[in-house]
Amino acid sequence: MLLGSADEAIVFQQIHYWLKRTNNVQEDGHNWVYNSMTDWLKQFPWIKTRARLTRYFDDLEKRGLIITGNFNKAKFDKTKWYRIDYDALQKFEQRLYQNDTTSASKQDNGVSQNDATSASKQSNPMSQNGATYTNRLPETTTRDYQENTAESTSEDATDGQQVEDPFELARQCRINVNDGEHKHLFLNAINALGKPLVCWAIRETFDGPRCSWNYLAAILNRLQKDGIKSVEEAEHSKQQHSSGYSKRPGKTHYEEAMPSWTKMTEEERTRPASPERAAEVRAMLANRNRTS
Repeated sequence: MLLGSADEAIVFQQIHYWLKRTNNVQEDGHNWVYNSMTDWLKQFPWIKTRARLTRYFDDLEKRGLIITGNFNKAKFDKTKWYRIDYDALQKFEQRLYQNDTTSASKQDNGVSQNDATSASKQSNPMSQNGATYTNRLPETTTRDYQENTAESTSEDATDGQQVEDPFELARQCRINVNDGEHKHLFLNAINALGKPLVCWAIRETFDGPRCSWNYLAAILNRLQKDGIKSVEEAEHSKQQHSSGYSKRPGKTHYEEAMPSWTKMTEEERTRPASPERAAEVRAMLANRNRTS
């Protein structure tokens, strides 16, 4: 809940897993693990891009939850080493439980306060824990999230399946869709494209070179301009845009003719030249020496 991403929490848990099994103890007395980002990516096959995984590691480091170092023997080796700051983790977890100081105590009727709090959420959907979690990002307040959820209640689902909420996904990806005119434009995009396609655009933004509102807005504008209405059409268009330059309109693809000797067989290439051909080559070389 505090990290706002299940994937990032799993990455953090994996670091903890290896720290408990490593024998790499450095002079500071702490256990450390090391891996290149390419090797880390192999441990999370559902995370499709290195950029996304790098973003998770960077976020954990910025929060102070993991500490990086370089204990490689070769100076040119830039492979990062990682350890968890468990003191910082403990303080970080306290944010989740700061409003539940009596969660372990039981009420006289045998119902725990946690259960009572859970029951009260029916009348107050945003509990204190929920408010703390939502307010972690300055651009998304509890009130904004409630309004956004209410304004995007149109169902795009079929067969009773729940459609992913674009506002929640944007919040998890830390894209500010509530600031100023952003919210109005974002809602218009949802109405025009539908929730699934907007969520696709958010993921493309998260995996792109700039995870920002401007980058997301550019993708949404392109989808509407191209008349794309489904995720399948968006993927097809993406593949066309990423194809080679020679296939783009206005570009001519030229192929250089291969030399004739490339078409010869091994026997033809190694066959001795005839006396006549040998004389021609000697004459050609002699003429080249004279002119040079």
